[in-house]
Amino acid sequence: MKKKIFGLLMAAVMCASVFTGCGTSKEEKPEEKAEVNAAKEKEESKEEKQLVLGSVRDMIPGEGDCFYVNLTAHVWEPLVLNKNHVLEPCLAESWEYNEDCTEWTFHLVQNAEFTDGVKFNADVCLQNIERYKKGPLTSTYTSLSIDKSFPNLANMEKIDDYTVKFTFNEPITTLDALLGDYGSPMISPNCFDPETGAITSTVIGTGRYIIDEHVEDQYATFKRNENYWGKNPGKLESYRVNCIPDSETRYSSLVSGEIMGLIDNGAIMVDTAVDLVESNKDFVIEPTKSHMTHYMYVNSSKEYLSDVRMRQAISYAIDRDLLNETLYSGLCYPAYSILSNQTPLYKDIKGEYNLEKAKKLADEVLQGKRLDATMILGQRVVDGYPCKAMAEYIQAALSEIGIDMKIEIVDNAVSKERLQAGDYDFSITVTGLNSADPYATLYSWMDSEGSYVKDYHWNYSNKEVDELLAQVLQEKDPEKRAEIYGRLQEISAEELPVIPILYYVNVNIHNKTIKGYTSDIFDGVSIPTIEWAK
Repeated sequence: MKKKIFGLLMAAVMCASVFTGCGTSKEEKPEEKAEVNAAKEKEESKEEKQLVLGSVRDMIPGEGDCFYVNLTAHVWEPLVLNKNHVLEPCLAESWEYNEDCTEWTFHLVQNAEFTDGVKFNADVCLQNIERYKKGPLTSTYTSLSIDKSFPNLANMEKIDDYTVKFTFNEPITTLDALLGDYGSPMISPNCFDPETGAITSTVIGTGRYIIDEHVEDQYATFKRNENYWGKNPGKLESYRVNCIPDSETRYSSLVSGEIMGLIDNGAIMVDTAVDLVESNKDFVIEPTKSHMTHYMYVNSSKEYLSDVRMRQAISYAIDRDLLNETLYSGLCYPAYSILSNQTPLYKDIKGEYNLEKAKKLADEVLQGKRLDATMILGQRVVDGYPCKAMAEYIQAALSEIGIDMKIEIVDNAVSKERLQAGDYDFSITVTGLNSADPYATLYSWMDSEGSYVKDYHWNYSNKEVDELLAQVLQEKDPEKRAEIYGRLQEISAEELPVIPILYYVNVNIHNKTIKGYTSDIFDGVSIPTIEWAK
């Protein structure tokens, strides 16, 4: 039977060959045939290939999350883009404000469309902003509260189909920066409940890519929006992001070729990345600027930590240069200002490692006593950064000044619960600015009514700080605004509501089979620029 089938197949092949020969008017040259075959192979390869990247976390954290998809995925777009601290038009093509900055008018693009066919216009824009007013909204990535981020908002109105106007009771000079990126994600009204603001389905945006498939905490696939309204659609037809929370698995996936690169901040330890590119010619590192900083949270509701001398003692006891060299091969920077040195409004604040000064200040507070303390670390920062090693160093440093600290590594959700309950002394995180202007961050961390000050029991209060933060919102002169932010950094370095440790540097690592692996200070790797190198 097998012989019969084989004979029939051979006959069919021979017959096909005869007909092919008879139908050709001229003989195909070998070089022409080679070109055709190469083009065919290239097209087939193109169809079969899908770029697979790795991330520490799920790119689509789940319905109910206020942003649902990371901006890195380019599914949704904001009104304003913050590209390395330069504000660029996006869904708002232009904007202007009145003389005292109490009225802001935004002119929207007229050709954008959500991938479900809904037109983006003034009505949809205001529906999204109203959604944020239901907040404060929380997210895996950031949070948004109109009341906190855009204080004194009096009215929002539609001027025409593609023009919206915001009116404030007090001047606000930074609304465009505050609306940048995560400040104004626009999604189809079919995706959320207008009454509660909760996301009710897979997010539909106007961006370069569409969510194709998602398996929670495993992977997400994205396909190019072939009807993208703007310029420069994504170079890839599709891509996939694998969620790989374990650092060792991320490394082995990278080395084996299962993934071509890592897109998340902290996805690979710097020393590990350096060792890999030195030992394996298939990989390349592209260090880029970052707004991220290693901070040490301090629960100042604890009596001994409410004394500024104790917080100063802790800061003096930390040898930041040693940490940088040991944990980051010297690629990062010792941090003393609350703002990263890689951001425009940073002020260079001098600091030092001085154990003797640390011991003296601590003894003034403790009076020879020793105290027990607890540092909690969320699993996320432990998986993505050398925070466990950093905590162990700080543990030894604090022992020198009278504090016996234990370290607890807990689930991210538990970490947040403990912080909000005040059930901790210290914590380490890696975070940064949420907009091109530092107001929202500094308000959260330094104002007496700030969300971090209240929610995480920092109990920080300084009348001058509150006044300066109110003043900076109304100051139109860029130089004067910079002076105010400089003064806020000076106060923070002196009083330490939070203790900066190291300014982080993005370490983008990827296989050389891809190129265009560029990175933005705020959003990390830009996927639309990635393409196959060969």
